[in-house]
Amino acid sequence: MPHPRLPMLRRISQIFFLLLFLALLIFTSLRPVPGATSDIHLRAPVRLFFELDPLVSLVNALASHALYRGLLWSLLILVPTLFLGRFFCGWICPMGTLQHFVGNMPSESKRGKQRIDSNRYKRWQTGKYVVLIAGLVAALFGSAAIGWLDPFSLLVRSFGLSLLPAFNAAARAVLLPLEHSHIAFVKNTGELLHSILLFFVLDFRQPHFSQGLILGVLFIAILAVSLRITRLWCRGLCPLGALLGVASRWSVLGLHKDAASCDKCNRCLLSCQGGDDPIGGVPWRKSECLMCMNCVGSCPHSSLQFRFFRKEKEVATPDLGRRRTVTGLAAGVAIVPLMRANTGLGKSRHERLIRPPGSLDEEDFLSRCIRCGECMKVCPNTAIHPTLEQAGLEGLWTPTLIPRIGYCEPSCVLCSEVCPTGAIWQITPKEKGWVVGVGTTKDASGATNQPVRLGTAFYDRGRCLPWAMATDCIVCEEWCPVSPKAIYVQEAQVVDSAGNTKTLKQPRVDPSRCVGCGACEYACPLQEHPAVYVTSIGESRSPASQILLNRAVAAAPVAAAASQPVSEPAAGPTPEAKAPEAKKVATDSFPASGAVPGWEKTAATRTFAAKDLYEYIDGDAEQYISAGVVTTSTADYKFQGQLEATVDVYTMGDAKGARKILETGQSSDAKTVQLGDAGIAYAQSVIFRKGPYLVRIVAYESTPGAPQALLALAHGVEAKL
Repeated sequence: MPHPRLPMLRRISQIFFLLLFLALLIFTSLRPVPGATSDIHLRAPVRLFFELDPLVSLVNALASHALYRGLLWSLLILVPTLFLGRFFCGWICPMGTLQHFVGNMPSESKRGKQRIDSNRYKRWQTGKYVVLIAGLVAALFGSAAIGWLDPFSLLVRSFGLSLLPAFNAAARAVLLPLEHSHIAFVKNTGELLHSILLFFVLDFRQPHFSQGLILGVLFIAILAVSLRITRLWCRGLCPLGALLGVASRWSVLGLHKDAASCDKCNRCLLSCQGGDDPIGGVPWRKSECLMCMNCVGSCPHSSLQFRFFRKEKEVATPDLGRRRTVTGLAAGVAIVPLMRANTGLGKSRHERLIRPPGSLDEEDFLSRCIRCGECMKVCPNTAIHPTLEQAGLEGLWTPTLIPRIGYCEPSCVLCSEVCPTGAIWQITPKEKGWVVGVGTTKDASGATNQPVRLGTAFYDRGRCLPWAMATDCIVCEEWCPVSPKAIYVQEAQVVDSAGNTKTLKQPRVDPSRCVGCGACEYACPLQEHPAVYVTSIGESRSPASQILLNRAVAAAPVAAAASQPVSEPAAGPTPEAKAPEAKKVATDSFPASGAVPGWEKTAATRTFAAKDLYEYIDGDAEQYISAGVVTTSTADYKFQGQLEATVDVYTMGDAKGARKILETGQSSDAKTVQLGDAGIAYAQSVIFRKGPYLVRIVAYESTPGAPQALLALAHGVEAKL
């Protein structure tokens, strides 16, 4: 193969992988996909580059003593590096491609001798190895802070939280006047361009991220420095490049220099990207070479060639020295205790540090989170943002939920789906537990799986309109998505400024039902300082952060699973409270498998006495006990092998108790159905009463055929009562 073709092939490879990275980043969001269902899931492998990142895998293994799902794919990069050198940096890495592109731009500070001198090996290039040593030692002490400097984390943070939102704003600023033009051609053109960009690039609504400006300016500054110093990031700072440089020590592919034909024209130095000294008369530095092939392609005499198993003098290992090695070790040992010498992990943790659903306990979370910003980019409500001071220095740029900007969707678990390291453990909507109501999901053993709680809502009664200003407002109660609602209202007699007595509905929070989603705070009319706000107290990931005694002894929902050295996610969170052992009884209240077309019974019927009901359904037991419940029976079903549902049959003391429960807590989206004495249906549940029986059927996910399937199952249960 002619040598000039090698740089051309490298450029094609760089462009391909850069476009692939940008495409996956753009698709790290909800977008219209042909054939998609109502489930909130991503179809693109958006974690691909993180799974191929050996640095992420190594830090994850050192800090958590385990390896999260998919990270073994990094061997596809690490193993070839042992034979081919740092080909990843020169041919694949998107950050390297951007550095290469900017570094080749004309610059007054890099011409002639200045450029040749800039491209020679410099002592400061060992800085990346000091960073790598410090980061790996810090990982041994349980901190993944080196994620700040991982190239893919840097790219996702910069593009996803700053540059792409800026492009969204600029595109809309241009397209909006076109779409409102009175000229038909201009208007149609604007609408067409908007539709195309919306499908491929733009988000459905303009995203806003705190610190977006800071992240964008830092990234642009890194690129701008390359105008003066060729690939400064790659040569002096990148810890992934340092790791691959160490691995290339055993590479069998190397640069052959033909001293006889070399006329020392220095054209190889003019194009060198890694500062590896390709010129004649000095040893080639293997660990610094990016395999860009520029030197081979630019040599007019073919004096340079890459050959396998060459035997020439070279510098195979980083020229680090004892002093820099000790500096890296000392920095890694000192940085973790220094960063944790604050209240970030103590009792006075910031009350507004609300982690995404599925997050591990704070110490485990910080040992895994690489500050990549994937969870922030994918959040459909732009509710997750990078922290600044809320989590201390170690938690800089880790994710936190800001309810004033956006709330957590009940059926969405995208943040746990895209997290590459397990800091946000992968959960399902069923395990999250919001779409089926608080405390109503059970595992195969009959134990209650409590919903994932992010925190608890509180009221500032000095600002709340019904409490402080005698003004009607129940917006927070209307927005509360859990069922039964965590926000309830009580009527009260108040006197307004004119002395008139009026009846108002004043909202309150039931902490046993509240999951901390933030919908109430987001919807509060007092936007500049909402009267209802969410804090992290009561979050299920932290056993110490509880306000209800029956949950204070519970383990965090996923911490136990995360502590196991497995490469695949656990089946679900650890239950907060184990339900009492149920006595299996024979009963005719539940249809057998096949009795209702498409439905199969997947578990034996379990029956609980009234005295055990509190532990079985957590904080919602009081209303059933007060209504006279005698026993509660439950069974699990599956429709056509996919849709899972739970059937609960409550046997009340009389028909009045069943009617009382049915008429309590009905929301505006309830639809009346012909079942038993009375029945109502929602998108994912059916509730009806028949005599002293109250039946509640709940599906774990929303599918197009779920309402009809649930009604069919309900009629089957009705026939058995």
